Amino acid sequence: MDRRTLRLLTLFLVLFSTGAQADIFQWQDASGKLHFGDRPPEGAQTKTITPNISPQLKDLEIHVKRQDFTLTGDLQQHTLDNIRHIYQRYRRDFGLDLHGTAEVNVFLIEKQDDFQQWMVERIGSSSRHYAGVFIPATNEVAVWKWAENEQQVAQTILHESSHVLLYQLSPSAPVWLQEGLAQYFQTLETQPDGRQRISALPDAQKRIQTWVEQQRLITLRQYLSLDDAQWRKMAHQLNAIPYTVAWATTAFLMSKPVGRSILRQLLQDLEKNHQRPTLQRIDHLYPGGLSRLEYDFFRWAQSDMTPHWY
Repeated sequence: MDRRTLRLLTLFLVLFSTGAQADIFQWQDASGKLHFGDRPPEGAQTKTITPNISPQLKDLEIHVKRQDFTLTGDLQQHTLDNIRHIYQRYRRDFGLDLHGTAEVNVFLIEKQDDFQQWMVERIGSSSRHYAGVFIPATNEVAVWKWAENEQQVAQTILHESSHVLLYQLSPSAPVWLQEGLAQYFQTLETQPDGRQRISALPDAQKRIQTWVEQQRLITLRQYLSLDDAQWRKMAHQLNAIPYTVAWATTAFLMSKPVGRSILRQLLQDLEKNHQRPTLQRIDHLYPGGLSRLEYDFFRWAQSDMTPHWY
């Protein structure tokens, strides 16, 4: 097939894939010239080459189910838009949910007592320590207006929405990655030029750098070897440490192409083979292995941790 014929075929495939599916035929005229179209001449010998067209991708569905308060100015709409940007990052960076089936149902609750009651109705218990919560079974995110600084409330909405999205797209992702990505994406901000900026979490950055200076930071080899039950036990006993290291590990990997590639591969392993991340797998994927990973991580932890741009 010559280049002109190939271009014509490509054009027909594009044209017919944008609308309702129709039969596309191939035939030759008396001079042997190849033609493509949906209306071949009467009596022509044809070959049907109708492409197998996939359903069009659907956008993420976001439903605000309850709205006791509204974030002022453009902040609320920007926050909802940023949930979509997080979803796109999951799709583009990690190749998750190529059929666009995810949704987020948002509940904005003004008073803490009402938020507590909402939690009791959903899961049978509550905690006054929570600013927000997500319910994987129903793709629900609930946040109460816990801070005067509305940007902090918006970050909580993004944090919980990230959890809901990843649970839909990769429900078996390890807890450290679930929490790390939620913290990472909660600072996402869209700039006037349309780019997204993700900044370091100031408190987490300060803790990590202090622990590095004092040589108190758990090694990544120890941290990444924890299973979900061990991680939760550590979170219950040591509170800030597992959450902070989850953010730092994820932010470090997202700061460089090779790190994003590794996270993508780990999530794809889960998606395709139900293979959970192991030290051996990470050692194999990271150039130079775990020793180099720890070296690079500690160097990054002592840096300025400049914002990431997308």
